Amino acid sequence: MTALPIPHREPFLFLTQLEATDGEEAIFSYEMPRHGDSFSLKMFPSLLMVEAMAQAAAAFHGVRRQEGGAAGVETGVLASVDKVRISGRPRPGDRLTIKIARRKTFGPMVLLAGEVWVSHRLAASAEIYVRRGTPPLEGA
Repeated sequence: MTALPIPHREPFLFLTQLEATDGEEAIFSYEMPRHGDSFSLKMFPSLLMVEAMAQAAAAFHGVRRQEGGAAGVETGVLASVDKVRISGRPRPGDRLTIKIARRKTFGPMVLLAGEVWVSHRLAASAEIYVRRGTPPLEGA
């Protein structure tokens, strides 16, 4: 597996690999650990599905830069996660499919739509706002 362009590492990495991308959206997967593996929960906490979507947003941005031949690293900041809907709970051993799609760009802000699917059923969705670049420090 090629390392994804995000700083997250086990056990707080909730993307296993990039499955597909077309420049405007990407599909990532995550294989849930089974009982007795790195962490054994009876269900994947809802908040971690939101984290998986945020990681997918960051990885999507990095993959798009790599495909475009961009040199160097562009920083960004998660600005907001809105309209979160939880409709399912993955269990140990499930395979999550995390979809991320760019919906709108306005200045340094990017609106992304995120979804987490488990066995062809939508488990979570959210709108994710990312600010590209490094925001200036106050007083600097």
